[in-house]
Amino acid sequence: MLLLFLALPLLSACDEKFLVIESDTSWSGDITGYGQVAGTGDAEIDLTDAPSNVCWTLKKETDEGSLRAYLDDDTWFGLGSEVDDDQTTTDPMGQVMGCNR
Repeated sequence: MLLLFLALPLLSACDEKFLVIESDTSWSGDITGYGQVAGTGDAEIDLTDAPSNVCWTLKKETDEGSLRAYLDDDTWFGLGSEVDDDQTTTDPMGQVMGCNR
């Protein structure tokens, strides 16, 4: 019983998820269960409290630059992570989209 009590904090820490955005330009978009987002440059959006099947669509606001987005699920008690739907665009006004698997 004591072992289960000690393991609960470790198990609950495994549910963290972040949408990681790497960009050298401005971008905007929508995340299911989270709403509209916008920014310039890199960002990490905490989606831990978002629905388990979260999807996103992000679009560059410029013709130049790059935009990369992926979902980072912290797993294995902080010893590793799982990356879902890693996409990159350099297209003018390009877009990336993905979903949690």
